[in-house]
Amino acid sequence: MINFINFLNEKFIWGTPALLLFLGTGIFLSMRLGFFQFNLPRIIKMTLLGGGKASNDKNLSPFQTLTSILAVTLGTGNIVALGTAIAFGGAGAVFWMVVSAFLGMATAYAETYTGMKFRITKPDGSRFGGAFFYIGKALGSGWARFFALCCVFVSLGMGNMTQMNALSVSLERSFGVPLWTSGLMAVVLVGLLVFGGAVMFGQVTEKVIPVLSIIYVLGCITVIFMNLSAMPHALLRIVSEAFDIRAVGGGILGTVMLKGMSWGLRRGIFSNEAGLGTTVMLSCMSSEESAVKQGLWASLAVFIDTVIICVLTALAILVTGADKSGGNGVLFAAVAFESAFGAYADMFLSACIALFAIATASGWSFFGAVCVEYLFGKKFIKGFGLIFTLCCFVGATAKLELIWGISDVFNGLMAVPNLIALFLFGLKHDFFIDK
Repeated sequence: MINFINFLNEKFIWGTPALLLFLGTGIFLSMRLGFFQFNLPRIIKMTLLGGGKASNDKNLSPFQTLTSILAVTLGTGNIVALGTAIAFGGAGAVFWMVVSAFLGMATAYAETYTGMKFRITKPDGSRFGGAFFYIGKALGSGWARFFALCCVFVSLGMGNMTQMNALSVSLERSFGVPLWTSGLMAVVLVGLLVFGGAVMFGQVTEKVIPVLSIIYVLGCITVIFMNLSAMPHALLRIVSEAFDIRAVGGGILGTVMLKGMSWGLRRGIFSNEAGLGTTVMLSCMSSEESAVKQGLWASLAVFIDTVIICVLTALAILVTGADKSGGNGVLFAAVAFESAFGAYADMFLSACIALFAIATASGWSFFGAVCVEYLFGKKFIKGFGLIFTLCCFVGATAKLELIWGISDVFNGLMAVPNLIALFLFGLKHDFFIDK
């Protein structure tokens, strides 16, 4: 079964056609939006330096949407999965991750802008929206419900159980914590955030995520500065391997470049989720009225997640030569940090992985709950929350190779109607212009 799922992912769901869909949509939207990504100072001026409406007891502030999105996207993809991208795609994968992020900034803007245009305000004043609304407008209600159903499955699998598995394995390896203990701890912590609601989640991430991100970034910078003499070689490897057209083992010319491109783009999408349509649900809860400004907040999240945090992790791996240590890349970051922090490195990374995993799972519980409400009504939300919380224990104590594979399938399927809908809205010459 697992071999078939892996084959399905490699050849079809996340194969060349899917990557071309992500790339093509990203390029089209970038052109449609005038390549605004190059004007990063303007993005920062209109978001971080531009203030924004305060949160209330029903909705998030724009800054809370940023930290909530980062809480969801900053997870194992930035630490563990990045190592696998370098292991299988070479240093050139890092270059293509940056390309993925650059195009993803346009995709994230477009899906957030579109989501904001179709969101609704409930009688109690809370905002409700998501990609399913604009998918329904563009492709019909059947595709909208298909998207929402896929998102529910992904929230339980990749958004929950795989994150909890990374948490429990890390804590067992570094601190000797039994898997079942980690599972119970995860149930309690995630449960508090799940039943506390999205506003409480935003209030927590507003305080925790900036601190956690800064600590992790400082750890990466420390590793890099301790190996600064190796930086020119690392940068040269990233660029040269990204365009290396050599064949591997007598195969087709360009194999090295294609492997780097494939792994870099895939891991970039996995990291920042641009194009999947998930983070739109958080953006639609913002107290911000301007779809343009909220779209820029979403694009900033992609930049921070991939261009800053993923690239710093990759540089730490490359300057220390951790990618030469062998294996499938899962421990590359640990090897890199060990060169700077010694025996404390594994504990530092495990603590970061555990905290990121709790944040990611809690955010995905919100995605799943919103889709459940859209599909079945509000009365089913608490039942979903209970199931989601119990799945934390299952994820922490079970082997999840099959869950990873199935989650990848639904993740890819979810992206198809979202990207097609964005493309169709992008064809309208004045859609992304506020009137």
